Amino acid sequence: MRASWPSEFVILALLCERPMHGYELAQIVRADAALRAIWRIERSEIYFLLGKLHKQGFITESGAEQSGGPTRTIYEPTVEGRVALDEWLRTPERLPRNLRTALLARVYMALRLDPAIALSLVVAQQRLLADWLARERDRQFDDEVVAVVHHLRAAQVEATLGALDRLAELARARQRAHAAETPGAAP
Repeated sequence: MRASWPSEFVILALLCERPMHGYELAQIVRADAALRAIWRIERSEIYFLLGKLHKQGFITESGAEQSGGPTRTIYEPTVEGRVALDEWLRTPERLPRNLRTALLARVYMALRLDPAIALSLVVAQQRLLADWLARERDRQFDDEVVAVVHHLRAAQVEATLGALDRLAELARARQRAHAAETPGAAP
């Protein structure tokens, strides 16, 4: 069974950074400007998604005492959850309509976890979109409104390709910074 939307994978990726409880996840989402620009979610939805991820076997739950407060449930990814996240992070978005949400969430979480994965994802996405755009340019439409809709979609894909160039530069810079911080890491 797989998580079905970026929201689930964003939660899973945050838990791969470190185990935490639902309120802590909500605080991270609220405090992260880049994440908020890509993805909006309420605290109650986070708890719903945690339950869904648990049912899918992607996370485990454990109780942890809070000093002076109630026991909070701590969530952490399972091996299956880490495998599913890794697959999601490495898979380019197939549908142009999902570029703003699914792709940006995927790239951002990859940048947080491993800039090399982010760069690989961006390059694969660029290839996929360039191929899509080449096919789209060859299409002919009998209806002018349909032609305008497809022209708009192509323009959005071209803009996405420009943004992906910038994200590739960012991933390369983060890769270099990570290599400089990690002795013995490949540049």
